[in-house]
Amino acid sequence: MKNLSKGLCVLSLLALFSASANAAGMIKDYHAYRIKNQNIRMVVPVVDNILGNEAEVKKLTGNAYYASYGDEHYYMKFYPALHDTDVYIVTDSAYDKDNNEVTDFFKSQNYKYETLEDKEAYKEYKFDFIDYARSGALEGLFTLPDGLKPLKKGMSKINDKLSKGNEKTSAIPYSVDNDPIDLTCIDSQVFYNEDADVTVTINEYRLKNKENKYVHAFEYIVKNNSNSDIKVEKVYSERLAALKDVTTSTFVDMDKLDLADNLGVPLAIATGGLSLGFTVANNVRLAMVVKEATRFSHSLPENYDLKANSSMRILCLKFKEDPKPLQFTVNKLGRTYSFTY
Repeated sequence: MKNLSKGLCVLSLLALFSASANAAGMIKDYHAYRIKNQNIRMVVPVVDNILGNEAEVKKLTGNAYYASYGDEHYYMKFYPALHDTDVYIVTDSAYDKDNNEVTDFFKSQNYKYETLEDKEAYKEYKFDFIDYARSGALEGLFTLPDGLKPLKKGMSKINDKLSKGNEKTSAIPYSVDNDPIDLTCIDSQVFYNEDADVTVTINEYRLKNKENKYVHAFEYIVKNNSNSDIKVEKVYSERLAALKDVTTSTFVDMDKLDLADNLGVPLAIATGGLSLGFTVANNVRLAMVVKEATRFSHSLPENYDLKANSSMRILCLKFKEDPKPLQFTVNKLGRTYSFTY
């Protein structure tokens, strides 16, 4: 790598890809680290400061970076891991995983770090990379073509039609949910609106089933800090994921299609991606997804009375590629306040 003596740059080994004129090979390797006790909002500004003057480096959306140095190409993305930060790296150039520009950067910042051992995080980050690379945004960094894209689109359209009018996928009215959440919390933020005297805590969770490739679960804890009651007149979002969105994506059975994609195995249209008997049966997995996602698919509350010095909880699903905030309209002592987090 060139011009990296200053500190960080895009690095590390994930996937070496091989290709022929007629078929594509599998991803061979990848790597990731976890920076301990450093939240992503502390790490990314430091990275931006270092990479900002690198002409070869382009910052992408979602705390990702791409660099090209001749025949070498690098992709790096930072992910929240609650109080820690994960760094996922892809390159077509081999390097020493224990001693390289990234580990030098960690040491220069006195960051404690370790090799990422979270298998579920690995799977999610790898899918994110492949999905993004297939969009054509990473020119020069080869990834497997999405040979089954027409089949996926066709199945998705069919499932959209099947799900319309299905009561199981319709909107579920808001209800109070105070049960514990048995999911991995990957990020947490706290906001305070001084006018309404309201604190909003936002927790982001990784779901246990495969829908986490597309959506994450969010928990909003809204606390009325004042001695006066508040009416939460409306909670709105420009775009949230509904249960129908999750079940449709899963019914397309992306895992099996992607597996066939990576292996270069032809899949007959007639199978609809529902063969490959060594994977979990589609109807069983769909039931698992529905059970998990339903809890986060209720309608947003309206005209909810939030008592003085009490809290309410809102659960929802957001699309990972473009998570939209919630917009709150509350009435306190006859005055209306609006805030967005």
